[in-house]
Amino acid sequence: MSEKTEEAQAHAVQCLTTEHFTLQTARSAAIMESNGRASLFLSTVSSAFVAMAFIGQMSELGEAFFAFCLVLFPTLYFLGVATFVRVLQTGIEDMIYARGINRIRHFYTEVAPEIKKYLMLSVHDDMAGALKSVGITPSHFQTVLTSSGMIAVINSVLAGVCIGILLNGTLRVKLWLAVIAAVVAFLISSVVHYRYQARKWAEVEANSEVLFPS
Repeated sequence: MSEKTEEAQAHAVQCLTTEHFTLQTARSAAIMESNGRASLFLSTVSSAFVAMAFIGQMSELGEAFFAFCLVLFPTLYFLGVATFVRVLQTGIEDMIYARGINRIRHFYTEVAPEIKKYLMLSVHDDMAGALKSVGITPSHFQTVLTSSGMIAVINSVLAGVCIGILLNGTLRVKLWLAVIAAVVAFLISSVVHYRYQARKWAEVEANSEVLFPS
């Protein structure tokens, strides 16, 4: 290898090491935002239920209580949808950064092949490679375990409760019919959230260039 080639390679390693650090910092920022938004949503839901308890005691579960619930639950659902979408975006952002880091790690093994056996994390820049770095096997069930998946379930529960209160508490529909409607609302909301999440991940996969597949 000529001196000029070695110098160019050294510059490339320096540049990619800096990029590696930048991507790692961006990952940390994305994770922090995701955790912050999820915490804000959960604390808001918790506080809202405490307020419901007070209103229920004061109004003796009268019209004021149901009116309060019908204002509160749609607001919480909107907050949940906004949180779900943003947390999903930060999750996708984090995955893109992780795949970029894996690609740079692959370059390290090209420059110094002898270090490959010492690397614990994956050097493949596809989705499977990024998940392998954190010990996860790709599956449809995995989406439920993400922060966005968790928020989707809680949000769907809010939708079901809102429908149940509307039918039984306001329209005086029989309890069993209201429960069935609430379960249906929960399932519909869950499916909509899941399909949206799956579509977004599929778009990322389709638009991402993979140089070093698993």
